[in-house]
Amino acid sequence: MAGHSHWAQVKHKKAVVDAKRGQIISKLIRAITIAAREGNNPETNYKLRSAIERAKEFQVPLENIERAIKKGESREDNLEEIIFEAYLEDVQILIKAITDNKNRTLGDLRHLLNRFNGRLAEPGSVIWNFKEKGVIVVSKNDEAKVLEFADLIEDYEEKNGDILLITNPSFLNELKNKLESGKIEIKDSYLEFRPLNILENIDDNLKMKVKQLVEELLNLDDVEEVFTNLKE
Repeated sequence: MAGHSHWAQVKHKKAVVDAKRGQIISKLIRAITIAAREGNNPETNYKLRSAIERAKEFQVPLENIERAIKKGESREDNLEEIIFEAYLEDVQILIKAITDNKNRTLGDLRHLLNRFNGRLAEPGSVIWNFKEKGVIVVSKNDEAKVLEFADLIEDYEEKNGDILLITNPSFLNELKNKLESGKIEIKDSYLEFRPLNILENIDDNLKMKVKQLVEELLNLDDVEEVFTNLKE
């Protein structure tokens, strides 16, 4: 099992999310703004559709979503999406941030990583081991039905009684539409960077340290998502 996006873990911690709702909504809105720069139609822009759906899960008002899309179209801000690469001992970490001040974000990341004896990595030294994929979660009861769409599915994994369908991001919208047309319930869907080589057999102390670091990274205002190559 890959060590994938930790957003899914965050969104299910309702007590934590409710306490930090303002920060979460701000991150969701910025993600929509960035995605909308590649087109304002969610049916043709899979990043935008994913960002909108995630915002709706947190009851972000429609007018806020529409405003964020228009802002992205007009490019009336200086936001940029940056992926930072880091290490904590042998664990590879990708940190996706949306910021209007790269130097501020860089300083915040460096300070936090230093606290955990981690370090920022040279560009390209970590991201080579990750590929962006679309993930759709359906019930294992629908396993036979999804085989009809095998041409759009690169791989799948079983997890907690569900099936994770792995697809090329450019096929994410098409696969979701076909599953919905086939009356297959989609429990969740998201984009994530998945590691090609997964780190296994790591001691419990390091696992806990990585978990704590990830949680603190996600608490930073500019950090949207965190991905590692650590086996879950």
